[in-house]
Amino acid sequence: MLMYSDTSHSGSAASRAGLEILRGRVRRLAAGGWLRVGEDLAVDVIHATARGAVLTWLSAPEAGRDPALLTTLREAMVTAVTSEKPAVRTAGPAGAARALRAALPDQTALSGAEQHLLREWLNRLAEDA
Repeated sequence: MLMYSDTSHSGSAASRAGLEILRGRVRRLAAGGWLRVGEDLAVDVIHATARGAVLTWLSAPEAGRDPALLTTLREAMVTAVTSEKPAVRTAGPAGAARALRAALPDQTALSGAEQHLLREWLNRLAEDA
């Protein structure tokens, strides 16, 4: 079956349009600090969960279709890709800058000079609100 073998995401125009809508919604979640994973992974997890749910639902005999399957899959997917509380309290660059600035002292990947420069940039972005 084509739907099992088409992994390119190129698909039909309707499929591409649907993926773009999904990407836009995931981007808004990311901007609000709600994502637990990266945007691309979130899109792939959501898409794979939905695709798998539909294929499984349609392959089951109608009498054996339990709506709890769809609810359970949806809840598992939401838990996998989103956080319970947003990392960013105010949407947009200023809110994201404030959230990152607050977490900066706990990180160890940047040198002192890099932290200083990043803090300066974050201060400017945070004040744009």
